[in-house]
Amino acid sequence: MTRTCLILLLACAVLSAQRTEEYDRSVVSQVRIDLRELGYPPADVIPSDESAVRSLTVAPSGVLYGATSGKRSHLFTLDPLHGYVVPLGFLKGVTAVHRSLVVSEAGDVYIGAGDADGRLLKYTPRRVRAIRVDAALEVADLGAPAAGEGIFCLAIDRPRGVIYGLSSPNGQFFSYSIAGAKFTLHGRVAERRIPGEKFENEKAIGRAIAVSEDGGVFTSGENGALYRFDPGKQQLEKLPLSVPSVPGREAYNRVDAFAWGSRDTLYGGTSDGYLFRLNTKARRLDNLGKPLNQYRIRGLVWSPNGKLYGVGGDDDEMARLFSFRPGGTYELLGMVDVNRRPFYAWQAYVIDALAIGLDGTIYLGQAERKSKLYLYHPTP
Repeated sequence: MTRTCLILLLACAVLSAQRTEEYDRSVVSQVRIDLRELGYPPADVIPSDESAVRSLTVAPSGVLYGATSGKRSHLFTLDPLHGYVVPLGFLKGVTAVHRSLVVSEAGDVYIGAGDADGRLLKYTPRRVRAIRVDAALEVADLGAPAAGEGIFCLAIDRPRGVIYGLSSPNGQFFSYSIAGAKFTLHGRVAERRIPGEKFENEKAIGRAIAVSEDGGVFTSGENGALYRFDPGKQQLEKLPLSVPSVPGREAYNRVDAFAWGSRDTLYGGTSDGYLFRLNTKARRLDNLGKPLNQYRIRGLVWSPNGKLYGVGGDDDEMARLFSFRPGGTYELLGMVDVNRRPFYAWQAYVIDALAIGLDGTIYLGQAERKSKLYLYHPTP
């Protein structure tokens, strides 16, 4: 009986390693995508249950930084010059970093802890001598923007040296002056909890913030309303615009991702899966429809090839990559899958972070129990 079971298992493994032409057409082109382990296997890898990548950012130097969530949060880096992931250490007392990773003009890395009484942490890069999976990362604690609340998302105005963020669970919009080492609260983007069953006890706080060239800051809040912060007046304004949603679901909708197309053109993806375009000067919003038959556009980046790239899918759906050319159409690029058998193979169900490198490489962070970093190379 044992021998029979072993033969069946081996047969299943062989079959699973084979791919049909139909399957190959449903995934991202294999000549365009690859993956990286979060460390140096088999031992020096960020462990399972600690590896969900929910924050990615690219420094002015082109170096990628990422932060994980789970039992412990880790900070890692990838330098395109050598192309592999180096874990820098875990963040002591932190279990969640959600879209809260930015890098200043000077190259310092700022990390927003999503835990209760979340702190803003500062990591100053130094020459990495060894992979540090089980060592605490040396960071400076800059304090908490709002007592008893976590940091939900961050963005940075590099030229002006100001970090912007939203807190959770109450959606307080705040700024942090790097030079002045000071937090300022500017108001809330959500006052009431989302209506519904008892388990729906959160507020509809935007998951993304965008900073324009002139210093204006955009985000979303309750009922999908758009907000703008005027740095000159130091004033948070609710705009007479709401992001597109399925009718009747306005109270549950929010912005999940932003990407600038030009100085006055901001693209956004919503939790209902819609893509929209905002003319920030004319205050006009265009609904560009749903690129996928799925909820949540979890990441957007603008490529040098003139296309907008995004990834969508809720936690119980299969992540799919798409592109959009303004004035043109959507292109469904497929599921995020890498097949380099017999060497390695992996498929992502949940992607929760996107960033684009200086060379145009798109980085996708998997957010599951055991996660990888994916590298997508768009067509020119």
